Amino acid sequence: MMLSVMISGPRQLGNDIDVYLTSLIEDLTKLWDEGVLVFDGFQNETFQIRPMLFCTINDFPTYGNSSDCSVKGHRACPICEEDTTYMPLKHGRKIVYTRHRHFLKPHHPYRRLKKTFNGSQEHETALIPLTGDQVFQRVQHLNTIFGKTQNKEKSKTCIWKKRLILFDLPYWSDLDVRHCIDVMHVEKNVCDSVIGTLLNIQGKMKDGLNTRQDLAEMGIRSHFA
Repeated sequence: MMLSVMISGPRQLGNDIDVYLTSLIEDLTKLWDEGVLVFDGFQNETFQIRPMLFCTINDFPTYGNSSDCSVKGHRACPICEEDTTYMPLKHGRKIVYTRHRHFLKPHHPYRRLKKTFNGSQEHETALIPLTGDQVFQRVQHLNTIFGKTQNKEKSKTCIWKKRLILFDLPYWSDLDVRHCIDVMHVEKNVCDSVIGTLLNIQGKMKDGLNTRQDLAEMGIRSHFA
């Protein structure tokens, strides 16, 4: 069964999403500990069932709020953590993330391409995603301060920003896959960018003077300069 949660308001909750989810976590914990009687119409008998939250499905910004980690800045990859490879764009004034072809198979042809990507080959070994217990060890002692107007303690080296309330569930740290990215949401954003660029739609296109100057700075796609 899919439980849909929609949070309305002019601004996203950020870390305060834990306050919003408190009552849900209390109900889920009670359902797991005590269970609930369910009637089986085929067997004509009742049995006890213990519902559990299997995973969350969300876009990438909400993934950051629901998984304790930062998804922007210099360390925006929850798998690479401090080893995230980033590059600040001088003209576009954005941060782009490179060298993620190491998640492909070892002999994938894309690993050897240079000009098509960032001008270099990639032969590194992909990092192994953290387990639930490893994530819990990173966040269990973090001091979480709720409220938009309060000063929150931030670390320049640690991407983990709080202990998520989902860890109150007795089984959460034992799950292999706790958070999933909404693929259709990502596809829609990529499609909008591609169509906007191909049709030269004002405000939607990604091809502009700053983009081409950044390509020249990186020494790739010289035919676009």
